[in-house]
Amino acid sequence: MMNSKTAPFKPVATRKIYQYILEQFVNLVSTGVLKPGDKIPSERELAEIFSVSRPSVREALRVLEIIGLIDIQPGGGAYLKEMELGPFLSVIAPLLFSHENFELELLELRELVEMRAAELLPQTLTEEMLVPMRAALSDMRKALEENDKEAGALADIAFHRALVLMSDSFILQKTLELIVSLFEHSVRGGRSVVLERHEDAEQLMKEHQAIYDALLSNDREKARGLLGSHLQMVRNLYICP
Repeated sequence: MMNSKTAPFKPVATRKIYQYILEQFVNLVSTGVLKPGDKIPSERELAEIFSVSRPSVREALRVLEIIGLIDIQPGGGAYLKEMELGPFLSVIAPLLFSHENFELELLELRELVEMRAAELLPQTLTEEMLVPMRAALSDMRKALEENDKEAGALADIAFHRALVLMSDSFILQKTLELIVSLFEHSVRGGRSVVLERHEDAEQLMKEHQAIYDALLSNDREKARGLLGSHLQMVRNLYICP
């Protein structure tokens, strides 16, 4: 926990006070002074440190919470956490989806990330590593049986997230986190064209199963080829729904 009397914050000017406070928090995170799990000084202590009003501090903390940088626990204070893109993207997603062909371009970025992740998979994959992927397949199968398009799409996303997580590449994982958050927003907003037809959902299920089976057999090259074909099919569904 940081000591409020020794914390390396600086008093700020009065113009756009909350922005200066945000900048200082980001700088402290980037330099490693603040780390995930650290408790942040109280609102009163921060107001004294920055020589500003408590409402200004409160506004800055609210923004930090919205962008997913801190977790404010009622009665328990605020803690720095690993950066999560979901809360921030949920705010700006409607603006991004207003651009023509945004979903298709997002899919193209996803292809680049996932194909590279497939190249970085461990030489030997264990059944334990594949548990999240197997769980996603189970959810996908259940959604197909119940004709639940939204659940099926979310299970699809979970399957691909599991694959990238196995690559153990931090930058690919964070990039996919951004992509996945936007795809989830698209699905929940009823915008996704994938899985609209039952026969397409059945084919996608078979392709996911084939990718999983190849990985289970430690045939990484076959899995990568199947993944490429699968992503091409998904692209075709977007282009010609």
